[in-house]
Amino acid sequence: MTDLLLQSAVSNVCLSLALAFAAIVVEMTAKRAAIAHLLWVLVLVKLVTPPIVTIPVIAMPGPSDCAATSELPGVAAPTTSIGADIEADVFKVPPAEQINPASWEQIKPVILLVWLTGSGFILIWSLMRVYRFDRLLRKGSEAAPLDLQARAARIAERLGLKSVPMVCITTAQLSPLVWWVGGEVRIVIPHSLLDQMDAKHVQWVLAHELAHVCRRDYLVRWLEWLA
Repeated sequence: MTDLLLQSAVSNVCLSLALAFAAIVVEMTAKRAAIAHLLWVLVLVKLVTPPIVTIPVIAMPGPSDCAATSELPGVAAPTTSIGADIEADVFKVPPAEQINPASWEQIKPVILLVWLTGSGFILIWSLMRVYRFDRLLRKGSEAAPLDLQARAARIAERLGLKSVPMVCITTAQLSPLVWWVGGEVRIVIPHSLLDQMDAKHVQWVLAHELAHVCRRDYLVRWLEWLA
């Protein structure tokens, strides 16, 4: 099981690095944002799906493996002279003083344990932050006025959205965002920002956030978290 998990992790990381390199090349040369975005999404998908090609985890040779090489069939043991035997006896290190490197088979479970422990800690810590943010956002938010909802509906229709997300106004000091933790997708706009914008600027903000909804970026955010 340890070998299988490590092989899956190494294989996915290698393929994800190749996809990430391709995304960077597309961004820098072709200037195709849509294709680059798709490649970056594939990087995240590859990190959380079974490996396509499995890369074997290298087994480190131990002292017994080295000793076994002298017993290979067809290989004659080297002959030594009497002087060489005496010299070997002089410089022979007692078994208790020999340096025994840690076996790779003993290190692999430790690596796996550290990996799973770190992932579990980040999982719990991030879910707690999401819960706290969602609770505070619900307490400090209210439905936007009808005219703002109507503007969002007109823009959503032009973007081809089948349903219009709920637009909320919040007293929290944050940037406009799309928020989804299950249920209905919400567009959250701070009240202080609305007071500083005219109708045209409000339309730009709504169009920007609705474009995120149209592209399902709120699902990509959860894919990032899972990866």
